[in-house]
Amino acid sequence: FSAINNAKFRKPVVPGDQLRIEVDLVNRKKNYFQIKGTVFVENSLAAEAEMMAAIVDKEPQMNEEL
Repeated sequence: FSAINNAKFRKPVVPGDQLRIEVDLVNRKKNYFQIKGTVFVENSLAAEAEMMAAIVDKEPQMNEEL
């Protein structure tokens, strides 16, 4: 992730809780993504955040003309 904004933790999550995680793609520009995520425990909102992510090459491309 390149950024996490407006993260809010609404309810404690303890070992044994079953989480339902929902992620929505809000916007995409080339290799950059804006995502909104919400986490629920027993249908109650436990956490939410807006995130930015980028897809990058694992290894940079080398210029063959050097």
